[in-house]
Amino acid sequence: MPVAAHIDPASRIVMFRCSGRVMINEARRAFDEMMTDPSALPHSLAMWDFRGAQITERSVSVSEILDMLQNRHPEKAERSRVAILVADEVDAAASTTVARSVAPQLRVKVFSDYASATRWLGGDDA
Repeated sequence: MPVAAHIDPASRIVMFRCSGRVMINEARRAFDEMMTDPSALPHSLAMWDFRGAQITERSVSVSEILDMLQNRHPEKAERSRVAILVADEVDAAASTTVARSVAPQLRVKVFSDYASATRWLGGDDA
């Protein structure tokens, strides 16, 4: 399965782990399933882990994920924090895309390591 999703109720983190070649329709399906799940509370924290995914021209891109996050379930996404985990070599490009594309009501930050992303989702803004 290219996108596996689960909710950690203790931390309120909705984790989307992507592997292999992920198409945008697969990401949308996983996102829709989680956002309609009663245990996914409004303003939950989300982490999209692309470290194991192939991000190419024809597969899902960071800009498509950002568009989906902002437009598919805006009532649940508003004021949420979203961490995007990417491999070191695409960190700078992904960070630039996020800086240019994110609406102010959604807080998104790119990371290359899980621990930093988790700390930020927990409120550590350093």
